[in-house]
Amino acid sequence: MSLLLEGKRVVVTGASRGLGRAIALACAREGAAGVGIGYRERAAEAAEVARAVEAARGGRALALGFDVADAAAAAAAIERFEAEIGPIDGWVNGAGAVAPGLLVASDVAQLRAQIETNLLGPLLCARAVLPLMMRRRRGVVLNVSSVAAVRPARGQAAYAAAKGGIEALTRALAVEYARKGVRVVCLRPGPIDTDMLGGTRALAGEEIAARVPQQRIAAPDEVAGYAAFLLSDRAAYVTGAVASVDGGYAVG
Repeated sequence: MSLLLEGKRVVVTGASRGLGRAIALACAREGAAGVGIGYRERAAEAAEVARAVEAARGGRALALGFDVADAAAAAAAIERFEAEIGPIDGWVNGAGAVAPGLLVASDVAQLRAQIETNLLGPLLCARAVLPLMMRRRRGVVLNVSSVAAVRPARGQAAYAAAKGGIEALTRALAVEYARKGVRVVCLRPGPIDTDMLGGTRALAGEEIAARVPQQRIAAPDEVAGYAAFLLSDRAAYVTGAVASVDGGYAVG
């Protein structure tokens, strides 16, 4: 059986660490011809991921430094990737930000940053890449949500609101662009063993793992493999869907 993403070109935002890094590497292992490593601040880490991508199966990698909430910067990154690597087949809105804290004690700047990164950023990136995909009548936009959208922990008000919004955005874009040959899908991970979960675990203690029916936190690769499937042609009849990979967290 052929690899899931043989010959495809995928850009992953938030790919310098955590789940984004795991998705970029999963795309490489599944045969992607090119992978964009989107990052905002961690240039050294992004360069390391790019090297790991190229070592995986010989595909090309390109580190792209930009802020997803900056429309002009997102458009420039897309233009650069297509000029250096080729047409984008898949775009993963994986960049995320969380600042755990009870709402009434939260700093307004932190609240705004979470909304901008987790919701405005994906909206602006989709706005920039969709015209190219429509012109070719092919492409996949994969949004990364969180189980917090449906079952938040304490201290996740802004984060949960933004992730709920990205699920609604997924459905809206799927309806708008299905007839143009573009799929828009959403991955809803449960708790994952990444740096991003650290603050929430510090606030909620062992409550998070205890709420997972499988009684454990996921490894990033467990979720990244499913992301690669959703980006592939084997998921060709999937659009507008929110796919949970959460160990049963949402229903436990």
